[in-house]
Amino acid sequence: MKVIRSFTFFIALTMITYGCNSHSKANTWSEQQKDKWTTECLELMKANGTNDKAAKAFCDCMLEKTSDKYTPEEAAKMTLEEERKIWENCDYQW
Repeated sequence: MKVIRSFTFFIALTMITYGCNSHSKANTWSEQQKDKWTTECLELMKANGTNDKAAKAFCDCMLEKTSDKYTPEEAAKMTLEEERKIWENCDYQW
Protein backbone atom coordinates (compact mmCIF):
# COMPACT_ATOMS: atom_id res chain seq x y z
CA MET A 1 0.00 0.00 0.00
CA LYS A 2 2.86 2.37 0.84
CA VAL A 3 4.43 1.70 -2.57
CA ILE A 4 1.18 2.57 -4.33
CA ARG A 5 0.89 5.87 -2.43
CA SER A 6 4.50 6.73 -3.22
CA PHE A 7 4.00 5.90 -6.88
CA THR A 8 0.79 7.94 -7.01
CA PHE A 9 2.54 10.89 -5.37
CA PHE A 10 5.41 10.65 -7.88
CA ILE A 11 3.02 10.58 -10.84
CA ALA A 12 1.05 13.56 -9.50
CA LEU A 13 4.22 15.54 -8.87
CA THR A 14 5.48 14.79 -12.37
CA MET A 15 2.19 15.88 -13.92
CA ILE A 16 2.21 19.12 -11.95
CA THR A 17 5.83 19.86 -12.79
CA TYR A 18 5.55 19.23 -16.51
CA GLY A 19 1.87 19.87 -17.05
CA CYS A 20 1.67 23.40 -15.73
CA ASN A 21 4.05 24.84 -18.30
CA SER A 22 3.31 22.48 -21.15
CA HIS A 23 2.02 25.31 -23.32
CA SER A 24 4.77 27.77 -22.45
CA LYS A 25 7.13 28.77 -25.22
CA ALA A 26 9.71 30.21 -22.83
CA ASN A 27 12.11 27.36 -23.53
CA THR A 28 12.37 28.49 -27.18
CA TRP A 29 14.19 31.68 -26.12
CA SER A 30 17.98 31.65 -25.82
CA GLU A 31 19.69 33.81 -23.20
CA GLN A 32 21.00 36.01 -26.01
CA GLN A 33 17.47 36.55 -27.37
CA LYS A 34 16.15 37.38 -23.88
CA ASP A 35 19.01 39.83 -23.30
CA LYS A 36 18.45 41.54 -26.65
CA TRP A 37 14.70 41.80 -26.06
CA THR A 38 15.23 43.23 -22.58
CA THR A 39 17.86 45.72 -23.75
CA GLU A 40 15.59 47.01 -26.50
CA CYS A 41 12.66 47.26 -24.10
CA LEU A 42 14.73 49.16 -21.51
CA GLU A 43 16.02 51.58 -24.14
CA LEU A 44 12.47 52.29 -25.32
CA MET A 45 11.17 52.81 -21.79
CA LYS A 46 14.05 55.09 -20.78
CA ALA A 47 13.66 57.11 -24.00
CA ASN A 48 10.07 57.73 -22.92
CA GLY A 49 11.18 59.03 -19.52
CA THR A 50 10.53 55.95 -17.40
CA ASN A 51 12.83 55.64 -14.39
CA ASP A 52 15.26 52.71 -14.26
CA LYS A 53 13.47 50.73 -11.56
CA ALA A 54 10.04 50.97 -13.20
CA ALA A 55 11.50 50.24 -16.64
CA LYS A 56 13.26 47.11 -15.36
CA ALA A 57 10.14 45.81 -13.59
CA PHE A 58 8.00 46.44 -16.66
CA CYS A 59 10.47 44.91 -19.12
CA ASP A 60 10.98 41.83 -16.92
CA CYS A 61 7.22 41.33 -16.78
CA MET A 62 6.82 41.88 -20.51
CA LEU A 63 9.58 39.39 -21.29
CA GLU A 64 8.07 36.78 -18.99
CA LYS A 65 4.57 37.16 -20.47
CA THR A 66 5.82 37.44 -24.06
CA SER A 67 8.19 34.48 -23.90
CA ASP A 68 5.52 32.35 -22.26
CA LYS A 69 3.09 32.96 -25.12
CA TYR A 70 5.33 33.51 -28.15
CA THR A 71 8.53 32.14 -29.66
CA PRO A 72 11.13 34.82 -30.48
CA GLU A 73 10.07 34.70 -34.13
CA GLU A 74 6.40 35.10 -33.21
CA ALA A 75 7.21 37.93 -30.78
CA ALA A 76 8.98 39.84 -33.54
CA LYS A 77 5.69 39.82 -35.49
CA MET A 78 3.36 40.75 -32.59
CA THR A 79 0.68 43.29 -33.39
CA LEU A 80 0.18 46.40 -31.30
CA GLU A 81 -3.04 44.88 -29.96
CA GLU A 82 -1.19 41.76 -28.81
CA GLU A 83 1.41 43.94 -27.08
CA ARG A 84 -1.31 45.96 -25.36
CA LYS A 85 -2.85 42.80 -23.94
CA ILE A 86 0.48 41.88 -22.40
CA TRP A 87 0.93 45.45 -21.08
CA GLU A 88 -2.40 45.08 -19.28
CA ASN A 89 -1.23 41.82 -17.69
CA CYS A 90 1.88 43.56 -16.41
CA ASP A 91 -0.34 46.23 -14.80
CA TYR A 92 2.05 49.01 -15.67
CA GLN A 93 0.98 52.51 -14.73
CA TRP A 94 2.13 55.10 -17.25
